[in-house]
Amino acid sequence: MEMFHMTGKRRFVRNFTACNRTRREFLWEVGAGFTGLGLVDLLSRDGFFSPRAQAAADSDTLLAPKPQHFPAKVKHCIFLFMNGAPSQVDMFDPKPALMKFDGTPYQGKVKVGSNGHPIGHLAKSAFKFDQYGESGLPISDLFPHTSQHADELCVIRSMHTDTAAHASGCLQMNTGDVQIGSPSLGSWLCYGLGTESQDLPSHVVMTDPRGGPIGSESN
Repeated sequence: MEMFHMTGKRRFVRNFTACNRTRREFLWEVGAGFTGLGLVDLLSRDGFFSPRAQAAADSDTLLAPKPQHFPAKVKHCIFLFMNGAPSQVDMFDPKPALMKFDGTPYQGKVKVGSNGHPIGHLAKSAFKFDQYGESGLPISDLFPHTSQHADELCVIRSMHTDTAAHASGCLQMNTGDVQIGSPSLGSWLCYGLGTESQDLPSHVVMTDPRGGPIGSESN
């Protein structure tokens, strides 16, 4: 750092960082350290180390492919997270009791709904449900084509969130927690199953070009 003395002469003062090193020394030492980490990884891939050390390095790789409980039937999975979809009550989760109590005031314990609005009257679905396939899966008339593949679908109705807020509810769907900081579903799969490629990621997230989900990067 350049400073001016009272006499008008210039002099340089060493700028120390919190680790008692100048910025130039800090960058030199840290840079060399990161280079060493990359070199060790490349050498281990080429079998440079002794067989015992190489085996220990391979066993310590968290992302190495792991044995599975059952033979795998699929190689790839595409998970579509489409927040903002229609209510499940209008798609795959009919509520027959709403037919009976349609238009009556809500009498539950929770009085406040989304965005702080009070909960008003109950309302039945505006769509008709029928059972399809050998499984008799209830599907509304919103999906006349999808209903023809009812026996190929797996519908889970037991899931719920611990919050009524959309952003934190979506976060719990993707990470299992309503607070930011937990790993995503893809991260857990990568940790549990490993990856067969050291050059490509085991899971990739692609966002809608029109904008990401509510809650931004955390979801």
